[in-house]
Amino acid sequence: MMKIIDRIILFVKHKNLSMRAFDISIGVGNGYTSKQSKSGGSVGSDVLEKIIDTYPDLSPLWLITGKGDMIIDVDRVEEPVPDYGKSMDEILEYKIERIVKRQLQAFSDKLENFPTLEEISKEIQKNLKGA
Repeated sequence: MMKIIDRIILFVKHKNLSMRAFDISIGVGNGYTSKQSKSGGSVGSDVLEKIIDTYPDLSPLWLITGKGDMIIDVDRVEEPVPDYGKSMDEILEYKIERIVKRQLQAFSDKLENFPTLEEISKEIQKNLKGA
């Protein structure tokens, strides 16, 4: 599964920028993007906001979720700009919430098939009597 940092690297390559030039353009320390990429680290919402502010042609939806096109045509005025929420934090919170709900549902589904303490106790008693 591709992470946000992986999509950032794709965008940097698409723009034919060096990592250093990209880091400077968004106002982060030299080596930030490269370090995050190598470590598989996460990118803070403040950095995501800087990227989106600096590169209006980069689709925030694609950057966060990987859905849709990487590049949006900023010259198209006939289409309204999608409402991505009030802040990057809200977008990330929504995505995290969906992931957690999916994981909880999967865990809950597994628990339904797990025997109860009473069933385990009966099985043990049955095996003891048969031994």
